[in-house]
Amino acid sequence: MKKQILALALLSLPLIGMAKDSGYGNTEWGMTPNQVVAAQKGKAHLIPPQKYKDQWGKVSIEDVNIGSGIYTVTFIFDASDKLVQTNVASKEKKNEGIANDQFNSLNQLLTQKYGKPQFVSDEKATWKTDATTIELNKMIISGIMAQTLVRYIPNKTVISDTSNL
Repeated sequence: MKKQILALALLSLPLIGMAKDSGYGNTEWGMTPNQVVAAQKGKAHLIPPQKYKDQWGKVSIEDVNIGSGIYTVTFIFDASDKLVQTNVASKEKKNEGIANDQFNSLNQLLTQKYGKPQFVSDEKATWKTDATTIELNKMIISGIMAQTLVRYIPNKTVISDTSNL
């Protein structure tokens, strides 16, 4: 009997590990700002709250090198202080050529990590994991702004946002 219980426990361990709702880096959806800071092991810090629609950016990692670009990571929380989104935004905000290069580089890196995207256009690509939707966006308004953004959001948010379509 003990062997059966031990075998059952060992078999269920991988399921417990996979059941986590993984977000960006070492985070999980639903973490508090302090939990995100702790999970990022000294890389992230609390910031004055920044408004994002009805949510708040409260934790950040500055100057993250990815591919050929430098990015700022902002962790976004809902009204109950639970992690609901992570944005990885390029520091480059003006040069269209750099924004295009960053988009192409991130597209290649994300494809290597997550496989072929589920959706691709000239300005957007989307991947899905078990718990997370990853959206790569290139925003260019000629002469005004040029930026690349990766947005990590829980799949349950995407399902909720599209439920009335």
